[in-house]
Amino acid sequence: MEDILVVSARCNRRDAITGVLLADGNSFAQVLEGPALAVVACYERILVDPRHQDARLRFLASIDARSFPRWSMCGLSLSQLDDSLLQPPDIAFDLYAADAGALLQHLSGISLRHARRLDTLHERLLASAC
Repeated sequence: MEDILVVSARCNRRDAITGVLLADGNSFAQVLEGPALAVVACYERILVDPRHQDARLRFLASIDARSFPRWSMCGLSLSQLDDSLLQPPDIAFDLYAADAGALLQHLSGISLRHARRLDTLHERLLASAC
């Protein structure tokens, strides 16, 4: 995941894309924000990258404000304590079935909860990407 993040941080800064990538050991969830053509081109690169499997576009729309403006791309592998955050059984949240608004709200909540750690990881990624 770190190799993907280093390249993504470099390319996304160049293309004015922000976002976050979260993993829980079973699934990945990613948000890309930025100029429409740049985001589509980034997603097309993801689709042809052999490290990705079963990529699913959940939502594509223009937005008024970015949800993740601090990170050109930042990723977090959730600890074993948080492994169920992407699909927490206690609230019956289904990563694949949730509507786009609920999914974005869920990912935003996880990112806010881990914001300090994500900021630190982002700084390291930017240093590695240079």
